[in-house]
Amino acid sequence: MKKVFSLFIKDVQHALKTPMVLIVILGLCILPSFYAWFNLKSSWDPYSNTKGIKVAVVNFDEGATVQGKHVNVGKSLVSELKTNDQFGWVFVDSLKEAKQGVRLGKYYAMIHIPEHFSEDMTSIFDKKPRRAHIDYQVNQKINAIAPKMTTAGATAITKTLNDKFVEVATQAFLKESNSLGIDLEKKLPLYHKIENAVFEAEAAIPKMEEFSAAVQKIDAHQGDINRYAEEFYALESYKDEINSGAAKLIKANQHAGEINEAGQMIVGLNSKMSNIEAALNKAQQFEERFPEINAAVAKGIDATNKASAVLATAQSRMPEVHARLNQAQDVTDKADTKVESAEEKVSSEDKVTTEGEASEGDGTTSSEEKVTIPATTEAATTETASTEAPSAEAKQTATMQTVAEVKNEPLTKTDLEPAKQALGEALQALADLVKDNAAAQKDTLSTLKDHQPSSDNMKVIAQNIGQTIQLQNEIIDVLSRSSIDTSQIVNALKESNDTLAVVQKQLENGKADAASISRAVEALSVIQNMDMQSILLQGLETIDAGLDTAALMLADAEEFANKVDGILTEAQQVTSAANERLVAINNELPALEERFKEVNANVQSNFPAFKARVAEASQFVQNDLPGVLNDLNRISRFAQNDLPGVMSKYDQTADLLRNNLPGAEKGIHDLAEFTRNDLPGIERDIKQAADKFRELDEKDVMNKLIKLLRNDLQGEADYFSDPIQLDEKQMFPIPNYGSASAPFYTALALWVGALLSSNLLTTELKDQSLKGVYSLRELFAGRLLLFLSIGIIQSIIVVLGNFFILDAYAKHPVMNLLFAVLVSIVFTSIVYTMVSLLGNVGKALAIILMVLQISGGGGTFPVQVTPHFFQMIHPFLPFTYAVDLLREAVGGIVPELVQKNISRLLIFCLGILGLGYGFKPKFEPIKNRMIKTSQESTIVE
Repeated sequence: MKKVFSLFIKDVQHALKTPMVLIVILGLCILPSFYAWFNLKSSWDPYSNTKGIKVAVVNFDEGATVQGKHVNVGKSLVSELKTNDQFGWVFVDSLKEAKQGVRLGKYYAMIHIPEHFSEDMTSIFDKKPRRAHIDYQVNQKINAIAPKMTTAGATAITKTLNDKFVEVATQAFLKESNSLGIDLEKKLPLYHKIENAVFEAEAAIPKMEEFSAAVQKIDAHQGDINRYAEEFYALESYKDEINSGAAKLIKANQHAGEINEAGQMIVGLNSKMSNIEAALNKAQQFEERFPEINAAVAKGIDATNKASAVLATAQSRMPEVHARLNQAQDVTDKADTKVESAEEKVSSEDKVTTEGEASEGDGTTSSEEKVTIPATTEAATTETASTEAPSAEAKQTATMQTVAEVKNEPLTKTDLEPAKQALGEALQALADLVKDNAAAQKDTLSTLKDHQPSSDNMKVIAQNIGQTIQLQNEIIDVLSRSSIDTSQIVNALKESNDTLAVVQKQLENGKADAASISRAVEALSVIQNMDMQSILLQGLETIDAGLDTAALMLADAEEFANKVDGILTEAQQVTSAANERLVAINNELPALEERFKEVNANVQSNFPAFKARVAEASQFVQNDLPGVLNDLNRISRFAQNDLPGVMSKYDQTADLLRNNLPGAEKGIHDLAEFTRNDLPGIERDIKQAADKFRELDEKDVMNKLIKLLRNDLQGEADYFSDPIQLDEKQMFPIPNYGSASAPFYTALALWVGALLSSNLLTTELKDQSLKGVYSLRELFAGRLLLFLSIGIIQSIIVVLGNFFILDAYAKHPVMNLLFAVLVSIVFTSIVYTMVSLLGNVGKALAIILMVLQISGGGGTFPVQVTPHFFQMIHPFLPFTYAVDLLREAVGGIVPELVQKNISRLLIFCLGILGLGYGFKPKFEPIKNRMIKTSQESTIVE
């Protein structure tokens, strides 16, 4: 493959280096396009440009008289042709001149309208109609297509005249029938009036028969009528009772609003029945939980008793706590006395020092004043006394140091032990109180989580929780102010207070949330399980302070002990109150439970019947009561407004019957005789007439007759002249003949281009220096690339020229270009292979193949109208599929056809290339011998 491409590159380089060769190649690229463009432009749209085809028209028509009117069809035809630009109409006065013009080719054809043309056209109104004739002559020698065009024009003229004649004749006939139809339509309302009267009479026959039967029955019961009249007269005695009943109805209607309001209350009660039923179900569940309530109350009493016992124990230990605090206070008081004595001594020494300094300034010294050093300072002063007497300032400094040491001297463990022991016992009592209170509250909340109490018990539990929160807040305050690290206990108590506050608020609102109760129980469990004694006592052991700190600690302890006293007292009161409340509830529970069960059983047993009665009453109120009230209101209005008039009419009717009944009896008898004897025949005649009218209506005889006679003269005349209309729908429309012919001339130009290339370019290797470098197959493939390149350029130029120079139409212009490139590759491969293998013989074969393809490829006329030979070779010609493929791009692509055409072209291309590549070495000697023989003749290139 490298040698193939290297040969192609060398060919291109040689062409570029040789200007004359380059010009030849450019000419090869452009020349085939001229072949296509000139042919397409010359036949671009011949059927739209027939105005240049001259046709002579000679009119000798003398006209005719029809029903007193003169008509001249020939003259009308000439007038119409003067406005017709389909052909180049030339109006000639001499028939001889017209015929001579056709004979000499001046006119393509001639139309002669004879003298009696109009007379023959109107002969239909005579007893012997005759056909009218137009003489038409055409010169077939001038052109193959022009006679076809002029013949079509003459045919169109005769068709127009025929249509016009039929239209006029039809209009005359329809005009008469239309006049008759109009007259009949004017009488149509009278016809319908008679018809409706008959139908109404027929519809009334059943009522007439009923009336007849009634009259006859009345006539047969004349005696009964008199009896009924007497009974009617007797109704007068009931007038007072009717008026009294009417007054009661009016009064009842006045209370209708109250009745309706009571009914709506029943409906409202029925709508709440589900809530009542749910409440009863809860009551039943509550009854089943009485044992749990009793157990919970007993558990609460037990818890308060235990709490009370714990509080009593703690209170009993508090006097001992106070005694030990007093004992510790005595120790700190003694230490304070020693400090005060030392401070007084310091004060005396300050005074002596001041006076000494003053006397020293005077030169005198006071020997009466002496400082007495406390025993506690003897050790400090003995050493000083044995040395040289110090100055006053030094003495003062030493004394103040001694006081400070005494003041800051730590108390012994024995001195602090009473205070610590007392404080520890107070803290232990407080810790027991906190844990016991947490345990009791935890049990209460656990019970609350499992069973919701009544609203009263919820309030009691909420109060107890509030007291617990208050108690724990006071303990938090005490512990926070102590010198012991109690942060763990304080945090647990705060967390407990927060969760208890949430539960307390929910209980006050009537419902406790299970999640909130669980969090409170969990917080109380932390307090209950906490080792508070160890925490408090461990903190107490860390206390190791001086005298001042010990005094402060004792003061805090005293305050703390007093607080604990108050807390224990308050807790004892709360516990006692809760215990009393629980004991009272426990005492009342048996009677309450018995009473509740009794009431609940009574309600549960009677509720279904009560519910059914309420539902029934509600349904009556909703469905029936409005109607009853409306009826009551209507009857009341009748009694109030209409009854007096009815009673008055009754009196009038009674008087009328008394005065006129005898005369009415004779009239009824006469009418009954008429219904027996005359009415049946009248009914029979009415039915027959109605059946006849009905038959006419069913067949729509009158309307059909009117529609048949009445007509749209112009429209129906047009219909009779041209009853069948052709609806033409174009598939893959192409606007002009030139665009439709472009696929054929494009394919032809590409074949011509391949022929030109094979004639002007050589398929042989002319460079003697390259002989032996390339094999015959490499030469075949390498030179093929040059031919294909030129062929592709030729196809691009042809297609682009079609678009931009000729303005040719293509539905898919890009595909048109690509298909043209493919066709050029196939054609170039075929021509190149034949020339490469056979030389001049191959060129001749390519020309023969082109001629066969022009005739048998179906590019101009449909192959079906060609002789049988061309129809046989049609499927085996490359042109067949090339032209069809290009037509797909111009008119519109059908994928199946594109696939078929491309596959066939590829078979031609690959087959010929395979043949050439394979047989090139075998055909080369044969070709060389033919070339040598031809050259020996000295007349062949």
